[in-house]
Amino acid sequence: MKALSIKQPWASLIAHGIKDIENRTWKTNFRGRIYINASAKIDKNFHKILSEEQRNVLRDTKEPYDITHLSAIIGEVDIVDCVINHSSIWAEKTPFAQSGNQRFYPDKPIYNWVLANPVLYDKPILNVKGKLSFWEIDKNEIIKNAYGRFYNPQLHHYSVSGWTDPNHYSDDEFYEIMQEIAMEFGEHRCRPKSLSNIFKVDL
Repeated sequence: MKALSIKQPWASLIAHGIKDIENRTWKTNFRGRIYINASAKIDKNFHKILSEEQRNVLRDTKEPYDITHLSAIIGEVDIVDCVINHSSIWAEKTPFAQSGNQRFYPDKPIYNWVLANPVLYDKPILNVKGKLSFWEIDKNEIIKNAYGRFYNPQLHHYSVSGWTDPNHYSDDEFYEIMQEIAMEFGEHRCRPKSLSNIFKVDL
């Protein structure tokens, strides 16, 4: 399954089902499910660029939107469409010009990727370095980076299908294995930095 890296706290807003649009300068024809990778960088201008309507939504929501993890796969979401000037409050708008009956965009448009069916993982997959554009996760590399070793089901009790290469596992099997490895080796080996106070400012 493909992954997309998104800065925090936008990644968490998507995973919590608060933000239903991902704004990009490039168009995508991809439709389907992707991993939400919270990148290593945070958007420090987050509060400065929120609209009043967005601020009201965040004031009223009961879901947390501040971040707890960077460089981690925190959930999944579907990309169901890619449009310009979507009606969502989270969609960045592109001004257009009119010439006779023709409407055109004088500047490079912002594409609004329409998202649906978000899932927030109870336990994120930690220490997953993001990449540009869409990218396929290498499950073996993720385990290596997160826990300092290659997973070998012949050495441990959580073998699922008998493959020695984790890339042969389904996404559900892989997530289950990652949680079992975290329990066995201890999450202290890949605990994220504390970022609890970064976004604690008045909206």
